[in-house]
Amino acid sequence: TYVDGTRAVEAQDVDLLTVPGGQVSVFDMVDALADGNSGRALHLLRDLMDETDTASLFGMMVRQFRLLIQARELIDEGGSVETIARELGVHGFVARKLLGQAGRLNMTHLRQVYHRLLALDEGTKSSQWSPELALEMFVAEMKS
Repeated sequence: TYVDGTRAVEAQDVDLLTVPGGQVSVFDMVDALADGNSGRALHLLRDLMDETDTASLFGMMVRQFRLLIQARELIDEGGSVETIARELGVHGFVARKLLGQAGRLNMTHLRQVYHRLLALDEGTKSSQWSPELALEMFVAEMKS
């Protein structure tokens, strides 16, 4: 009905017309960042902040980028989905997502991102900025 049969319904149509309800994940946000879509990533971040404690969310983001660095190392050594799952101790679904995301990002960029997360963590702990602002700055500054 929304597109009135003029075109196929796309994911962004569904996002626009539905209320977030637990379906937003850090994976989705990192996918948007890896694709260079900071607008979508910021939208997903705000949805995540509505659903999740900011400190927990920050920890999930740090973990995700740490896993991406580890996955990138394994990929560079010729590792497969099975290798990533085994070496990182993650489920096959997570290993597939890591393979896709890490495959779109180079190690230099991943390390820069990880160091930026450290700087933001230090900034929030020294009351330089709020955790919410730090996360929004991080997403706004990200370049793939």
